[in-house]
Amino acid sequence: MRITLRQLQIFEAVVHTGSVTAAAEMVSISQPAASQALRELEALLGRPLFRRHGKRLQITPQARNLLPQARAVLSQIEQIESMGNENELSGSLHLAASVSVGNYLLPKQMSTFKRQHPNIRFNLDIGNTQSVIQQLLTGKAEVGFIEGYCQHAELMTQVWLKDELVVFGSTEEERPEDLSWEDLQQANWVMREAGSGTRNILEQATAARIPQLNVALSLAHMEAVKQAVIHQMGLGCLSRMAISQELSSGLIRLYKTPLELNRNLLIVTPKNTALTQNAQHFIDLCRAVPVG
Repeated sequence: MRITLRQLQIFEAVVHTGSVTAAAEMVSISQPAASQALRELEALLGRPLFRRHGKRLQITPQARNLLPQARAVLSQIEQIESMGNENELSGSLHLAASVSVGNYLLPKQMSTFKRQHPNIRFNLDIGNTQSVIQQLLTGKAEVGFIEGYCQHAELMTQVWLKDELVVFGSTEEERPEDLSWEDLQQANWVMREAGSGTRNILEQATAARIPQLNVALSLAHMEAVKQAVIHQMGLGCLSRMAISQELSSGLIRLYKTPLELNRNLLIVTPKNTALTQNAQHFIDLCRAVPVG
């Protein structure tokens, strides 16, 4: 017996969904048939590809090595099926991005890429920096886009763009235009949750002078941070690109501070793993096409 394309399709779908049931639905077969195909693939390879963790399946190191090869085979088959333009890309591309990048930068890049390659199907997961790293380590994402830092031994980074964080508050609050270290220490702060690249940058920038910021609210969503600041619950710190609409609407104002809040936006990929053609072409486009 040889490995079949259906087995590879189911394997890739299970990696993406974390569930045989969801994978079966994704590839339009029954759950028992999907389970049987996965068992056959594991038997052919002589090793387990997943471990059960509660109701979810977690990828094994052996499966992580198989994943880029499986995706490459499936991508090649889809390109053969869409013969006619040898330069045409097709198939899926799995991305993960931190909130600012995923909401404000990648949509333009994805739209441009989709116009050039209409047969590409994007899957984009948006979360904080740590969740993006986890998506890459588990093989659920091929390329990650994050703000700040990543020093994981199994991942490789390249600088993509420069970004500026700004401190802002409600226009209804009375504060001086220039905030001192003492002002920053006494202020209430509305911040992203732990694990957010934005929060990490702010805490590192203040650590030498302010050991502990007064965090009034810790929120998982950037829109919630902005609304809390607008309603005078404290100062916020986000990427300038994320607050442009609220700033132009007069809902918030920017403050001058002694903080250094510039950061790099990074493209992150698994180390020692060959990228699929789709992933490499998308990275090339991101580096070549302006985002402004």
